[in-house]
Amino acid sequence: MNKIFIALMLGSLALVSSCKKEDLGPKPTDLDQASITAEPGPGSILLKWSIPQGADYRYVRVSYINPATNKPAMRLASIHSDTLRVDGLLARYGTIEFKICPIGEKGAEGTTHTISAQAKPLPKITKITDAAAEKLVLAAGADDLFVSDPESSEGPKAHLIDNNNGTFYHESWSGTKRPMPHYIVMKLPRTVKAFHFFMKARNNGNRSNPVEMGIYTSDSFDGNFDLEANKAVLVKSLTGLPDAQAADYTSPVMLADKAYTYVWFQIKKVYNNQAYAALAELHVFAHKTEVYDPETGETTNE
Repeated sequence: MNKIFIALMLGSLALVSSCKKEDLGPKPTDLDQASITAEPGPGSILLKWSIPQGADYRYVRVSYINPATNKPAMRLASIHSDTLRVDGLLARYGTIEFKICPIGEKGAEGTTHTISAQAKPLPKITKITDAAAEKLVLAAGADDLFVSDPESSEGPKAHLIDNNNGTFYHESWSGTKRPMPHYIVMKLPRTVKAFHFFMKARNNGNRSNPVEMGIYTSDSFDGNFDLEANKAVLVKSLTGLPDAQAADYTSPVMLADKAYTYVWFQIKKVYNNQAYAALAELHVFAHKTEVYDPETGETTNE
């Protein structure tokens, strides 16, 4: 009798289990395989599909093997979404296969489609180190200084780098006064990616301080103060610079997109809207950087 009872119980459990397996609802609307695409991005892949007409699935399941852990991974997108970005990837992982499947309201699976793609490399990350900045000395002295509007009677450009606060460089005031912007361009002794500059205003005479400047960098300088022709890249715009006589100004550390040879000081506005600028000193300081490559996990110093 006990054996019969146990057999009946097992049969009932099997029937219940069978009912549960069948209670997943109808198969949901399938995605159109032709509409499924994979767009590689830096450290990610953007999966796209078209939402089918009359879609009745609850969500779209994207499954794949995570190369970092070699374990199954899954992402979900709602019925209202037609994209899903899988991030946290690296180009060195190679091609990854994604399985895309619509899931019904009660769990029924639609047709699974597969698509493969490889992420693009993540950009390298540059960080400015805490090492002391190096004051750069121009290799050819004043010959590595180029000014767009020098005054002929006083204030030669060499005074910008003579380390003497009592001398000054002056822009043209006795001749033709060109409208702003004016330029001072320095050829550095080596290429530099991270830098700041120190500027000392004239300590006598008019307060002809630059109060608005643009800082640019370039690989070359053709002798003409044309930003576009020299492919100069804007690094920083500065406003509200000090206008007091003999004022000191130390800029924030600036990080260019790569190392350059030339630094451009674009003078956009002078105190009290004067037509010329005057400065006692102007020096560039180089900073060391370290670069982290997410693809290799390595850090190198520059």
